[in-house]
Amino acid sequence: MSILGTVYILAGAACFIYYIVIGLYSRFGLSLGWVWPVLGGALIAAGLLTHAHLPHWLRWLWRAALCAALALFIALEALVISGMGASAPAGMDYLVVLGASVYADGPSPALTRRINAVMDCLDEHPDAIIIASGGQGRSEPVSEAQCIRDELVKRGVDPARIWLEDKSTDTRENIAFSKALINDDDARIGIVTNNYHIWRSLRFAKRAGLKNAHGIAAEYTGPTLFHFMFREAVAITLWFLKGQL
Repeated sequence: MSILGTVYILAGAACFIYYIVIGLYSRFGLSLGWVWPVLGGALIAAGLLTHAHLPHWLRWLWRAALCAALALFIALEALVISGMGASAPAGMDYLVVLGASVYADGPSPALTRRINAVMDCLDEHPDAIIIASGGQGRSEPVSEAQCIRDELVKRGVDPARIWLEDKSTDTRENIAFSKALINDDDARIGIVTNNYHIWRSLRFAKRAGLKNAHGIAAEYTGPTLFHFMFREAVAITLWFLKGQL
C-alpha cells in the first residue's frame, strides 16, 4: 500500500477512535457526533482505493476537494480560536448567558461552564442584570433559561437580578430576543458562552446592532473540545450561507 493510502487509513481509524472516546467521555448522540464515523469510513475507503485503477482526473479532483476542505477548515478554526480568550471590561450593564443543553439531572457540562463563568465575573460587574437565555428543547425537562436561573439562585444570586428569555431556539435568537428585553443598543453587554462559541455569538450581536457587546469566554477543555470546535466551524459555514452571519 502507498504512503498516501496508509495515511488515509490511519486518519480514518483515528476518526473512529475519537468517536468512541468522546462518546465514553461525554455521551453518544452528541450533536453532529455522527460525522466522525462517516468521515472515518470515507477516509478508509479512500485509502483502500489508492491502488484502484481510477481516472487521473478523478484522483486529482478528490485531492483538490480534500485540500480545499482542509484549507476552509483551518480558516474557520482560526476564527473560532480568535474568540476563545475573550473577556469583557468591568462594569457591564447586562450579562447575557447563552443557553446550552439541559439533561434530566441538570445542566450539561457546556451549560455548567457558562454558569461557572457568570459566577466568576459577578464581582467585576456588580450592577449588571443577568439575562438567562434559551428555550426548552424536546428532550429538556425545563427551558435552558430556567435552568440557568435556578442554578444561579442556588449559588446565592438574587432572583430579582435575573431576567428570563425562554423562547429562543438557537444562538441568533438568543441574541435577538435578549436584545429585545434590553431595548438599548448602547448598553454595555457581556455575552457569556463557551470559548469555542464566542466568535459566532459576537457576530450575531454585531448584526443585531448591539454596539457595545463583549464576549466572556467560559473555559471548555477535555476530549470533546475539538468536536465542538469542529461543530462550530460547520455552524459558521451554514449561517454564512444563509446570509445571516
